[in-house]
Amino acid sequence: MNNLQTQLWSTMDQCRGAMEVTHTIELFTYVAFIAKEAPELFQTIVNTGQAKQFTLLTDVGHSLENKHPQDVCTAPNQYRVDIKVISIAIMFIAKVSDFNLLAKLLIKFITDARKRNIEMVSNLNMERIFSALIGDCSNKTLYDGACGLARIASSLNAEKLYLEEINYSTWITAYRLLTLEDKNFELIASNSLLASGFEYQQQFDLVVMEPPFSLKFGVDDRRRLAEAPFITVATGKTASANSGDSLWMQQTLSNLNDAGKGYILLPQGLLFRGGYDAKVREYLLENELLEAIIGLPASILDTAAIPPVILVLNKNKPVGSPVIFVDASEIGTPTKNSIKISKDDASLIANLAEGKFPEDKRYKAVFIPEIREKNNELNIYKYIARTIEIEELNMNEELMKLKHFESNFTQSQKKLTALLSKYN
Repeated sequence: MNNLQTQLWSTMDQCRGAMEVTHTIELFTYVAFIAKEAPELFQTIVNTGQAKQFTLLTDVGHSLENKHPQDVCTAPNQYRVDIKVISIAIMFIAKVSDFNLLAKLLIKFITDARKRNIEMVSNLNMERIFSALIGDCSNKTLYDGACGLARIASSLNAEKLYLEEINYSTWITAYRLLTLEDKNFELIASNSLLASGFEYQQQFDLVVMEPPFSLKFGVDDRRRLAEAPFITVATGKTASANSGDSLWMQQTLSNLNDAGKGYILLPQGLLFRGGYDAKVREYLLENELLEAIIGLPASILDTAAIPPVILVLNKNKPVGSPVIFVDASEIGTPTKNSIKISKDDASLIANLAEGKFPEDKRYKAVFIPEIREKNNELNIYKYIARTIEIEELNMNEELMKLKHFESNFTQSQKKLTALLSKYN
C-alpha cells in the first residue's frame, strides 16, 4: 500500500498547477473506471499517442453506457483537462493491478484535499465507530440516503448497498469508486428527502447515515416535506424550517424493514430542543423505536467542532426494554486540531452500547417512565453525571508563590523608576 500511495502522491504532484485539484481527481477516477471496466480497450489507449488519448477515452466511456449510467461514463469536460495530465494519469493507472486499493488511496487523497474545500468525506473515526457498532453485515442490505462519497457504506461490506446522493459531481465520483472496489450497489442521484429513488418501501436491513446537520428548507420545500410519505409525526401545513434532523430520523425509519436497525449521526441539539423535535422524540419513545444514544467527542468530525451523537433506531426493539445512554465524549486521543478514535476506542464504544460494562459510569440503561418524568428530554447528561476533576490547591504553596511574584514586581518597579530618573 505504501508503495502505491507514494507513487500516487508523486503523480499528483506532477499534475500540480496544470489542472485544478478537483478536476485532477475527477480525471483520475474516470481513467481508473475505464481501465477496470474495459481493460483491453484501455490498453489500446495506453499504446496511443497523447493527441488521441482523450478522444479514445471518451469513446470507450460511451461504449460502457449499456452497463453504467451515461453520466458516469462521460469523460470530464475538455476545458477542464490538460493533455499532458491525461497521459500522466493513463500511464500511472496502467501500472495498477489492485483497483480496490487504488480507490482507498484516491479517497485518502480527496480527504486530504478537503482541507482546501474539496467535497465532504466521512473520516476514519466514523468508519471505525460505525463498523464496531454494526459488526458483520455481509448478509444484509444497507441504505444511505445522504451517502456523499459512500465511504461509510463501502467500509461496512454489506451484501448490497442502496445509496442516494444529491450532489451531481459527488454522485459520479462515488459511483466510479464503488465500481473500482467491486461493490454490489445501486446509487441514485436524487434528493432522498423530497423524492427518494427507492420510494420509502421499508425494505432494508440497515440504514446508516451521516446527513447534513441542522438542514434548513425554503418555503416550497417545507410544503412538499409536510406531505412526504415518510412523515409519521404530523408537521402541519408546512414542515418547520429547522426540522431537518427530525426528518432524517423519520426517513431512516421509513426505509427499515420490520427487523431493521438504523444508525444516524446528528447534532446533540435534537436531544433536548422543543417544538417539532420534541414531538418526534415522544413518538420514538412511546413507540419503542429508540435503542441507544451515543454521545461522541467534540472535534471528532473534520467538518464540525460540535459534539455529535449517534442514534440507534430499532424497528424490532424488545417491548419494555430500556434506552441505552453512552457518554463517549472523553474517549479518543486528542491531536492538534481533532480527536483520533482508534480501533480499540471504537470497540470500547460498541461494548458500552451493548451493555457489556453495566458498572461503567459512561453507561446507563434508562426506562421510559424515567425519561417521561424528564419531559422526554434525551440530553445524555440528565442521565449520566459527568465527573469533573478539580485540582486541590495547597494554600501555603500558593501564598509563597504570590509573595515571590510580589517581590519580583517590587524589584522591577524599583529598576524602572531608577531608569526613568536616569534618562529624564
